[in-house]
Parts: sequence; C-alpha cells; structure tokens
Amino acid sequence: MQRPYRLSCHCGNIRLEVDADLADLVECNCSTCRRSGFLHWKVAEHQVRLVDEKRVLSTYVWRAVSEGHHFCPTCSVAIMRSGYSNNRVSLNARCIDNIDVFSLEVARYDGRDDMPPGPLR
Repeated sequence: MQRPYRLSCHCGNIRLEVDADLADLVECNCSTCRRSGFLHWKVAEHQVRLVDEKRVLSTYVWRAVSEGHHFCPTCSVAIMRSGYSNNRVSLNARCIDNIDVFSLEVARYDGRDDMPPGPLR
C-alpha cells in the first residue's frame, strides 16, 4: 500500500489521509489502550488531513485538557489521540483502510507499569 494512507472509522463518517511512512507501530497495555484496542501510529500533525470537512469528533479527556482520545460519536471507533510532544498525534493503525493489521510489525509498550495513573479525586 502506498502513501497517502486512508483511515476511517467503522461507519465512515470520519475519514483521514496520512502522508507518512507506516512504521513504528506500538500496542500498549495501559488502562485505555487495552480496553479500546488502539494501535498507535505516531505521526506529525501536518501529515494528517481531514478528508471531509465539518465532522464531529467526540473526545475523552483525562489528566490534562491538552490530551484527548478522539472517537466517532456515531460508531464509537477511536481514530486518534492528541497531546503528544513535538506536534505529533497518534493514529489508530487499525483504522487504515484495506490493510491487514496482522501483516504489520508491531512493538509492545508496557504502559500499565510505565505510565503514572492520573489524579485520583
């Protein structure tokens, strides 16, 4: 598959194009990723383009308002995470159209033990 890559949620309401190499994919076992099955593909913000303008994304925010888990309000598929340093976002590689994620090389990250939990209030 060649660039740009196209990503979409399950219902197709949210569609993105990404002009970046498909590399350095990471599966995480933190409390959010293990529940949602998010497969991280971190890219620069400028490499991502919204295919259809004026779409609504729902955002789950924890820890800080600058971080967010963005998902389609219709089908609930998580497509992107924001709040990473250096103007990067993390896209859900499982949302890439016409690709078999089992054919991709994926590293694992122990977010469960490495990341501090958010404030407990």
